[in-house]
Amino acid sequence: MNEELIKARKALGLSQAEAAKKIGISPGMLAMLETGKRSGSDRTKIKIAMFYKKSVEELFFKHNLTLCECKGENAG
Repeated sequence: MNEELIKARKALGLSQAEAAKKIGISPGMLAMLETGKRSGSDRTKIKIAMFYKKSVEELFFKHNLTLCECKGENAG
């Protein structure tokens, strides 16, 4: 689930269909992006970020960031 994307849409009080129409993508694509079933092209991510006035990183990568596990290496 992409909680940031869902939160941005709901903050504007829009349904998936309404948001998709305003963004210029299909409702199915927006639904799949929100559920994490599709990642979308860079172009689509930029369109969505511009519509919500947020960064691509905030909407699509914030929830994917993790700490690197460097096994056997001295991180210090």
